[in-house]
Amino acid sequence: MKKRIAVLAMSLLLAVSASMPAMAGAVTYGNSTTTTASTDGHWVKRNGKWYFIDNQDGHVYKGWIVSGMQWYYMGPQEGNGAMYTGWQNIGEQWYYLSEAQVSGQPLGSLYMNRLTPDGYHVDASGIWVD
Repeated sequence: MKKRIAVLAMSLLLAVSASMPAMAGAVTYGNSTTTTASTDGHWVKRNGKWYFIDNQDGHVYKGWIVSGMQWYYMGPQEGNGAMYTGWQNIGEQWYYLSEAQVSGQPLGSLYMNRLTPDGYHVDASGIWVD
């Protein structure tokens, strides 16, 4: 009986974790890192812009990705997948993506649960709050 309960509990845990949204990884607050699994790919710089390329089929990622325990946004609006930096309005929310390499904050990485360089607060999901 105990074994059945343990198996049921594990199955339930796996089902719930599989249905969580993409940005729902555990977050280490203050230095903007995440334990969400890294996106399978590698960085490439072309014509002064950074792109994240899929390791399996070579396509350019667009939208949110995770690399080196950091969130990045790869521009689907232009259709080319270039890394975004600075303030961006994405899905009706404002996010700040690092414009320069600073301590604990690589170029293009999402600021989370901290003040942006221009003094605005973003929450644990990186969304600008009043």
